[in-house]
Amino acid sequence: MKSTDTIVRPHRLLEEVGHGSNLVDDIAFRLQADILHGAFAPGQHLKQTDLCDRYGVSRTPIREALQQLQAQDMVVIVPNKGAIVQSPTASGLMEVYEIRAELEGFAAELAVANWTEDDEIELLSTQAKLTALVEIALSHANVTSESETKVATRIAAVNEEFHAIFRSACRNQRLKGLIVNLQNSVPVRQVWFAVKNANEAHRLNVEDHDEIIDAFRRRSPSDAREATRKHILRAGRWLVEAFGRQDTVD
Repeated sequence: MKSTDTIVRPHRLLEEVGHGSNLVDDIAFRLQADILHGAFAPGQHLKQTDLCDRYGVSRTPIREALQQLQAQDMVVIVPNKGAIVQSPTASGLMEVYEIRAELEGFAAELAVANWTEDDEIELLSTQAKLTALVEIALSHANVTSESETKVATRIAAVNEEFHAIFRSACRNQRLKGLIVNLQNSVPVRQVWFAVKNANEAHRLNVEDHDEIIDAFRRRSPSDAREATRKHILRAGRWLVEAFGRQDTVD
C-alpha cells in the first residue's frame, strides 16, 4: 500500500490518461531544466519516489522521462541502482562547444540577412546589461557570497539572452533546435560557477560580444560567423581549463 504505483491520486491518473506521451515530454523537460539549473547536482542519485512527489505524477512517466534524458546524456541509468545525473567531462564539454561553435556561427551568418534595427538595439541593450554585471563580478567590493551567486546566475541568463537574439534572427528553426539541444547537454549553473572567478574569461567574453556586434553593424555574414565561432570555442576552452582546476583541487 505504500508503493507509489499501487496508489495513484485521481488527479494524477486523469492527467496521465489525458496527456499520454505529452506528460512524459513535460516531465522530461522540467527534470532537464532542474538539472541544468542546479536543483540536482552531477553524480546525484535521482530517487523515483522523490521525483514523483516533486512533479506530482506516478512512477511510469518518471521512468519514461528518465529514459529520454538518458538518450540525451543527461542521466545514466544503472541497473539495480537507478538514475544518476551525468557528470560532465572535459573532453565531453569540448566536443559540445566545438559542434556548437560551427552551428551557432552558421546561425550568425544567416541572421545578418534578416538583421533589423530593432535586433541591433536589443543586442546593444543586452550587451550593456551584461557589461554592468561583469563589472560587478570583477569588482569583488562588498560582495557577499550570496550576492556573488546571484550575479553569476544573472550573468548566465543575460549571456543566453544575447545569443538568443541572433539565433532567432537566423529564421531557421531546425538550426536553433540543434543549438539549444547542445546547450541543454551542459549544466548552466555549473558552467558559469566554474568560471565565476575567472576575471580574464569574463573580460574576454564581453570583448568577444563586442566583435560580434561590430560584425552585425557592418552586415558582414562571414565576420559574424567567424566572430561567433571564435567566441564559443574560446568559451569551451575556458570551461575545460576550469574543470581541470576543479579536478586538481578535488
